[in-house]
Amino acid sequence: LVRSFQNPRLFAGMTVLENALVPARNQRGERIRDAPFRKRWEGQEKALAETALEILARNQLKEVRLNWATDISGGQMKLLEVSRTRMAEPQLLLLDEPTAGVAPKLAQEIFDGIAAMHREHGLTFLIIEHRLEVLLNTVERVLVLHQGRILFDGPPESAVKDAAVIDAYLGE
Repeated sequence: LVRSFQNPRLFAGMTVLENALVPARNQRGERIRDAPFRKRWEGQEKALAETALEILARNQLKEVRLNWATDISGGQMKLLEVSRTRMAEPQLLLLDEPTAGVAPKLAQEIFDGIAAMHREHGLTFLIIEHRLEVLLNTVERVLVLHQGRILFDGPPESAVKDAAVIDAYLGE
């Protein structure tokens, strides 16, 4: 299980690429016994960097890979947060409001990327999201919680038509 945060938690003194590399698992160069012996970890480090660049490119971040992570836009920070979760090679990702505070176009791009990760890598996502419209074409199941209880459990197209969901979240 890997999770992201609603407000991205990035390392301020690191570039976008360096931030993407942090969650990579079993980095040999980080082991105290291997660190002095570059030949033991150099190949792995290059492979991880290539993987990170592929993930960043997929999330429209390749051009800013050498920028400080704190100097990119809020939307790009959200994309970097999703990229970082992917670098950890999880089977289950918990994403806490991955589109909070981003423009509708970018929100849809984020969910398109999530759908692609599911299709191509078989990843399972548990997504906390208040913007139902971005979920509709991506998710298979929606659980709507209201005041600590399950209000709705079913397909996304039914969620937006459900009277209780509309009353609780759309105020109609």
